[in-house]
Amino acid sequence: MKYRNRMVAFIGVVLFLSASWDGYGQTGIRIGITGGVNAGQLKNSINLTDRLWKYNAGLAFAKPLSGDFSLTSELVYSKQGGSIDGSQSNKLLTHFDYIALPVLVRFRPGGKNIFLQAGGKFGYLLKGERLNTNNSSPNDIPHLRQWDAGALAGLGYRLGNHIVVDVRYYHGLAPLIKDHWILDGDLNPIFYGADRLVHRVWSMNLTYYL
Repeated sequence: MKYRNRMVAFIGVVLFLSASWDGYGQTGIRIGITGGVNAGQLKNSINLTDRLWKYNAGLAFAKPLSGDFSLTSELVYSKQGGSIDGSQSNKLLTHFDYIALPVLVRFRPGGKNIFLQAGGKFGYLLKGERLNTNNSSPNDIPHLRQWDAGALAGLGYRLGNHIVVDVRYYHGLAPLIKDHWILDGDLNPIFYGADRLVHRVWSMNLTYYL
């Protein structure tokens, strides 16, 4: 029920912003629709998982700055995670669903169509779960941090006045699992320093600006 309420709230924000796009045009801010493919991995202190292919979709906003610079931000629903191969064709899949807010500065050298971009992304966790492919029932992941943050960088290309294609890399900086207390064999509380698990995501995106 909590996950459903969060999704309803996210959809409501998207619909509200979509209905208000005329006002954005008056301030020089363009609004668009964006979506793409995520190739996500999870990294701890030792290992990096295999890629898990997911997607992102939502709204995009762009505003010209001085010279060849512009500012772009997005409000997207993003699915990402990682995959680990097990025995007998079995896989352990880890899924995370976020409402994400990427913010990027774009630089078009000489005003050309190609651009470089760098910035950061903040994510609010909707759901995190693990799924064994031999078992159809997913399991919630305990002690998850409710938010995620990290750095973004990439490049892209403008196709005319409305379409933008870009590739970006997300380097998560916030550990996904919080330090917490556990009980030992005698039921005594022990402070557990969780291993540093973070996101690593490549994505390719297509945006259409109105």
